Amino acid sequence: MRKTIIGLVIAGLTAMQGAPLLAQEDQPNVQELANRWTAAYNRADVNGVATLYSPSAEVYIHQEGRFVGRDDIRDYWAGDMGRSNPITVLHVTDSTIDTEMMLVHGNYEVIDRLSGVPLGSGRFAHIWVLNDGEWVLDRDIWVDRGH
Repeated sequence: MRKTIIGLVIAGLTAMQGAPLLAQEDQPNVQELANRWTAAYNRADVNGVATLYSPSAEVYIHQEGRFVGRDDIRDYWAGDMGRSNPITVLHVTDSTIDTEMMLVHGNYEVIDRLSGVPLGSGRFAHIWVLNDGEWVLDRDIWVDRGH
C-alpha cells in the first residue's frame, strides 16, 4: 500500500513538472491581449492605449527612447499616431505565463492606413502583469527590423 501511494505521488510530481503554472482555462489568450492593444491603437484611441498600461509602466522604442508612466506613454503614442495615420498588426510568436505575470513577444507591422504602404516592421516584447484582476502592460519594448 505504501509503495503504491509513494508511486502515485512521484507520478503526480513528475507530471506536474511540465504543466503550465496556470490551469489551461485560467490562462489569458495572449493574442487577444495583443489585439486589445492594436484595436485601441488602430482606432487612434490614445486614452484607450494608455489605460492598457500600469501606472508605472515603461515603454522603450528603439532609437526613440524610454517613456515612463501613463502620461508619458500616452504622449508618445499620440505623437506616433499623428505621424502617418498608421495601423499596426501584432503577431504573437511566443509567451511565458505565470500566475501574475506574462512575457509575450512577436512581430509587428506598421502600415499606412490609406495607401496600404508598409511603414515599418520589427519585434516587440510585452510584460503583462495582473493588477487588481486585470492584465495590464508593465514593460513594452519595440525594436525595428534591421537594427
